Amino acid sequence: MTTITFLGTGAAMPARSYNACFALDMPGLRLLVDAGGGNEILRYLDRADIATESIHDFFITHTHTDHILGAVWVVRKIIANAMSGSYAGQLNVYGNADVIAAVDTICRLTFLKSYYDYGRKTINYVETGEGVTDIGGYSFDFFDVGSENVKQTGFRVGSLAFLGDEGLTERNLDKVSGSAWLICGAFCRYADREIFKPYEKHHNTVLDIARLATDGNIGNLILFHSEDRDIDNRQKLYADEGAGIFGGRIIVPRDLETINI
Repeated sequence: MTTITFLGTGAAMPARSYNACFALDMPGLRLLVDAGGGNEILRYLDRADIATESIHDFFITHTHTDHILGAVWVVRKIIANAMSGSYAGQLNVYGNADVIAAVDTICRLTFLKSYYDYGRKTINYVETGEGVTDIGGYSFDFFDVGSENVKQTGFRVGSLAFLGDEGLTERNLDKVSGSAWLICGAFCRYADREIFKPYEKHHNTVLDIARLATDGNIGNLILFHSEDRDIDNRQKLYADEGAGIFGGRIIVPRDLETINI
């Protein structure tokens, strides 16, 4: 069984949720995917009962603040744990070349030199280009998601595909077609496009994604990186907009919700 714990589900400037990030648990593997925009990631990990000592694999999609700044806090915490003797082994940090350079640079400029130097023994940076990388015995097929404003990497593993915070578009449909499950960004409903201006931010709406997911023979959608004006009703509102177009499930998780696939 694969379990996905959504630590946060919000877009870049959330008012009522944390930035979109999650922990992917597969037999023998826990992979943290992104970490939001600040040290609140440590509180969300604690609330989800995910000890930083249990995290040895960490994938970061791109360099935007709402994905990478929380990563620096995760790295900082794990270095502190390693220095105190409570963390064994290394933390493997996966990402494209821009991500690896950014994380290392921020750490070097903001950590005490003793922490940064110790981290060089604890943190193993792994650059993910196009193609397959083995993580915990699983073949992760990494690819460029076709973002129009930053280099961003997604992946396929087993029946699951992931597009980072990018919505499903004509530029990346071929990368994820036929997947049983797709996690991607859905900034808002098409009905609310004049309020949230998703296209100005290089994002797509639920309706856009539902249409393309049908064309791409995708089984089920998990939508996040969304506006959070009405969290209590967001699941129903988004599912209703996609109904009649997309035949699979449309799941819109809340912060700290766990989904089994």
